[in-house]
Order: sequence, then structure tokens, then C-alpha cells
Amino acid sequence: MPPPCMGDGEAHTGAPALAATAARLSGLDAAAGFDVGLEPGGDWVALAAATDSGHLDAWLAALVSLHGRRPLAGSLLGLQLARAVIAPTVAALVLDRRCPDPAIDNLVVRVDAVTGLDGCAVRRPTVALLPTDPAATGRDSIVRADEDDLHQWWARRAAATLAPILTAVRARAPFGIRRLWGAVSDEVTGTAIEIAQLAGRDPYPAWRYAQRLLAALSVHAPVALTRARPFPVAVPGGEVLCQVRGTCCLSYRSTTAAGPPADRYCDTCPLRDDQSRHRRLHDWLSSSVVPV
Repeated sequence: MPPPCMGDGEAHTGAPALAATAARLSGLDAAAGFDVGLEPGGDWVALAAATDSGHLDAWLAALVSLHGRRPLAGSLLGLQLARAVIAPTVAALVLDRRCPDPAIDNLVVRVDAVTGLDGCAVRRPTVALLPTDPAATGRDSIVRADEDDLHQWWARRAAATLAPILTAVRARAPFGIRRLWGAVSDEVTGTAIEIAQLAGRDPYPAWRYAQRLLAALSVHAPVALTRARPFPVAVPGGEVLCQVRGTCCLSYRSTTAAGPPADRYCDTCPLRDDQSRHRRLHDWLSSSVVPV
């Protein structure tokens, strides 16, 4: 059965499946969507060219200038580039059980030194999906046998893209390869529960789904993947599922941060104590427009 957001009308209107899913993601939140059919140019850089065209060095230098710490700059750069691979693919999988091709020659990014990943796009409308998908007969569709086969297809191609990128980041900054892959793992779970809650769904099945994706990815990762843990927060009218990341990003070491280290930890940082984490997340979520 197709996921709840998938429109059966796509099979009759001929609307490209991947573009339709990307549009639904953008409808949930502009930051959750991605562009389809965008080519490099201007601020948009082909991910395949980033490591040998000076872009990585420029992005890293900007982050060092901003935060004053090379290990932190490497952490943030690795996270931004991992997000370009993970966010669009996992979001589409969670929402519609569809997956854009995470091959490195298919991804285009726009990176801002201050705001981080400012946009991600895919060049081709190719989409992997299930036999039951109404778009399975589309010319751009790659039909996988079942969900496990779909997950393995995603994992193989995502790992092949991430490995050289994260290795290139590690060669430029003293932030270990295990931690870089840990950030990938955190991005998978974080994206899954965020999309589920934006779509008004129960986030716990999405969390379990993310564990299946990580199990597939772990086969192809060069190191053991650290795992985040779920962290529910009660808010007026219900509950929001957050996570405690498995890997610290070192943001508390930024020269722009003030106060003692314990006050500078991110709310989802594994170094922060759960009592203050819950209090801070509760206060922030209670004052925000959050789907419950």
C-alpha cells in the first residue's frame, strides 16, 4: 500500500514521480524539499566536483574564520555535505517510499558558510520505488523488488557517495572519520522523525524505519555507526519526538559561543544532561509551531 501522502493521480496525469514527492516535501516545510532537474551553475556546485575544484577548501576556510576552530569546521562541513546526501533521500523514503538517486554525479549543493547547507538538488528525475507505487511504470522509475531491496539500493549508492567526500573532509580537518560517519547516522534518524511529524504521522514507526535504513547503510560504511536515541518531549497538546545524537558536533567549542561548556552544548548533544535537555526542548517547542 502506498504511504498516505502519495497521490494515486500521478499514474494518470503523468506527473514525474520524484518531482511530485519533492513538491509534497516542500509543502510540509520549504527546507524539507529539494529541486529536481537543476544543473550546476552560479552558487550551485556539483557534489562530484567539490573535492577537486577548491570548493571544500573554500568552505572549510570560511568555517574556520567564523568559528576559529579547525576540528569544529571539519565537523560542520562534513555534516553539511552528509545532509546533502541524506536529507533528500531519507525524506522521500519516509514520506512516499521513493528515493532519488544518491549517486555523487546526481547531486548539486549550495553551501553558505554561516547558514550551512543552503539548498540541495538532484540533476536527474530518476527515482527508485516499489512495485506497488502508482508511478512504477514511469520512464524514470527504477522498480525495486521490496522495501529491503530499496533500502540496499539506497545504502550502496549513498555510501559510495559519502565515502570519498568524508575522506576528503578528514584529510583537511582533524575531525575523525568515525565521527563524520556518526553525523551521517544522526542525520538519518533526525530526518526520518522530522518528516514524519511534519506530515502529521506517528514518529515512532519512522524511528524504527530509520533503524532499518541504518542497518542497510552499516553494511557499506567503513566504520561502525554510532546511533542516536529517541527523546520524547511533552508539550501542550501532545508530544514531540526529538533525538539525542550519537555524535557531538563540537559546536560548543566555537569562539563565538559564550559561557561555560555545559551551557554551550546543543540541546540534542550527547554531552548535555537529560534534565536540562528536556527543559530547554520543552521551552523551545512550547513556543514554536510544531506538529504533534
